Amino acid sequence: MQLSHFVIAPIAILFAGAALQAACSRLLTSRAKGWLAFGTGLVALASVLVLWPSVYHGRALDLRLPGWSGPLALTFHVDGLSQLFALMGAGIGAAILLYSIGYMAEDRAASRFYIFMQIFIAGLIALVYASNLLLMYACWELIGLCSFMLVGFWYTQREAAAGARKVLVMTHIAGYALLTAILILFARTGATLWTDPRISAAFGTGIFVLMLVAAVAKSVQYPLHTWIPSAMAAPTPVSALLHAACYVKAGVYLVARMHSIAPWPVGWQTAVVWLGTATMLIGVLFAMVQHDAKRLLAFHTVSQIGYMMLGLGLGTPLGIVAGLLHCLNHGLFKGGLFLGAGAVQHETGTRDMDRLGGLARRMPRTTVLWLISAASIAGVPLFNGFVSKWLIYVAALRAGFAVPALISWVVSVLTMFSFMKASSAMFFGTEGPASGKAHEAPRTMIAGGVVLATGCVVLGVAPQLAIKYVVDPALRSMRLHPDIHLSWLGLTTAGGSWYATVGLVMALVASACGALVYWLAVRRPRAAHAASAALTAAESPGITGSGTPAAALAMAGPARSRAPLGPAGGALAPLAAGSGAGAA
Repeated sequence: MQLSHFVIAPIAILFAGAALQAACSRLLTSRAKGWLAFGTGLVALASVLVLWPSVYHGRALDLRLPGWSGPLALTFHVDGLSQLFALMGAGIGAAILLYSIGYMAEDRAASRFYIFMQIFIAGLIALVYASNLLLMYACWELIGLCSFMLVGFWYTQREAAAGARKVLVMTHIAGYALLTAILILFARTGATLWTDPRISAAFGTGIFVLMLVAAVAKSVQYPLHTWIPSAMAAPTPVSALLHAACYVKAGVYLVARMHSIAPWPVGWQTAVVWLGTATMLIGVLFAMVQHDAKRLLAFHTVSQIGYMMLGLGLGTPLGIVAGLLHCLNHGLFKGGLFLGAGAVQHETGTRDMDRLGGLARRMPRTTVLWLISAASIAGVPLFNGFVSKWLIYVAALRAGFAVPALISWVVSVLTMFSFMKASSAMFFGTEGPASGKAHEAPRTMIAGGVVLATGCVVLGVAPQLAIKYVVDPALRSMRLHPDIHLSWLGLTTAGGSWYATVGLVMALVASACGALVYWLAVRRPRAAHAASAALTAAESPGITGSGTPAAALAMAGPARSRAPLGPAGGALAPLAAGSGAGAA
C-alpha cells in the first residue's frame, strides 16, 4: 500500500469513531464514551504523524478517491502547510478530548457531544488536506455546522441557542464569499484544484478579496469578530477546540494557503498587515474590560489572530515563519487557558472573576497550568509566545512596517497587564464568594492541561524544534525558503542583524512594561486603599462586636468588587447568580 493511501486515514478514523459513539450511546457511561473518543483521537493523531516523514523531506502526497470525477472529484494534497494545521487539529484535539472525560462525566448527552467533537476535528483535517476547492468549501461549512451544534449544545438555555445562531449566521453568510470566489475561478478556468496552474493564473484581486472576507469572519478578525463572545455559552472543551485548533485556525489556513496559490502583490500584503494590526488592537482593548474569564480569553483570541495576520501579510519568509509559529504557539497556550478557565468554572460554578479569588490554595495544579499558559500568551521569556512575538517584531521591522511593529508591541504590553490582572483576580488574594467550595479538578482535566502546558515550555526553551520540523516544511510548500536560524531560547535569529536585537529588546521590555502598568494601575491603588481603610478603622468610633468598624468593613471589601474590570459586567448577571458548569 502506498503512503498516499493513508491521507484519508485520520478523517476516516474520526468519522468511524463518531459512528461508534452513536452505536454505543446506550451501552456506555459518559466517562467510557470519553475514553473511547480520546482513544479515537490518539489513533487519528498517529495516522497524521505517519505522513510526517514524507512531508518533512519535501514529498507532497496526493490522493484521488475513485468514483468521483470532474469538478466534484475527491482529491487531496498533503504538503507542509496542510500537515502543520492537521497536527494542530489532531494533537490539540486529542488533549481536549482527554480533558473532556472529566468535564463531561455527568452529562447525559455525552454521545452527542463526542460525535460532533470528532466530526469537528475530522472536518478541519479534511479541509486542510483537500486540493479540490469545492471539497474545501464543503469542509468549511461542515466545521461551521459542527460549531453551531456544539455552541448550542445546551440548547435549552437561551444564551446558548442565541449564540449558536449568531455564530452560524455570521460565518455562513461570509462563507458565500469563498464559494463565489471558487465558482468564478471555475468559470474562468474550468478547474477546481488549487494545485492547477490555471487557478494561479486566474487568481486576481477580486478573488483574493472574496476569500479574505470568508477568512476574516471565520478567524474572528475585525470587523467580523462580534460573534466570538456569544460563542462562550458552549461547554469549555468546545471553546478550547474552537479557538485553539479547529475553527478560527481554518481562516488562518485559508490566508496562508493563498500564498501557495499565487504570489501576492504589495497591495494585498499591505491590506492584510493593517487588517491584522487593527484586529490585534481592538481585540486586546475589548479583552481588558471583561469580567467573564471565557469572554476575556475570547477577545484575546481576536488579538492573537491579529499577530498571525501581521506575519502572514508581510509576505517575507521570516514574517510567514513568525505568523505560522505563533499560530502553533497560540493553539497550545490558548487551549491551556480555556482548559484552566473551564476547570475553575467546573469547581466553583462561575466564570465571573469578581466572585473568585484565592484559588491557588484550593486548586494549585490548575493554577500552575494557567500561569504557564498566561505567561506564554503574554510573551514572558522561556515560554513559547515570547519567541514568536519576537520574530514578528523583527519581521515587521525588516519589512519596513515600523508602525505595525510598535502597535503589536503595545498590544503585548496590554496583554501582559490583562493576564496579570485576571490571574490575580482568580487565583491570588482573598477568597471570593464562589471560591469556598472549590477543590482541584479531576485528573483527566489536569492531564489535558499538562499536555498543552508542556508544549508551551518545550517550544519556549527549544523553538528550533517547531521551526525545523513543522514550520520550515510549511514554508517550503509555499515556495519560499527559510532565512532564519534559531537556537535554544530563540537566540541567534535573523542572521544576527540589528533588527533581531531591537526585536529582542522590544519583547523583553513588553513584559516589564506590562508588569509595571499592572502595578501602577491595580496593585498600588489597591494597597493605598487598604492602608486608608485600616486608618479609618483605627479612628472610627463605630466598633462592632468583634472590634471592627462596620462602615470600615464595608469600605474595605475586595477592591475589585467596587472597581470592576470594566463596564461589561452588566452582561454577566446569570454568572453572578452562580450558574453551574452547564451554563457556560
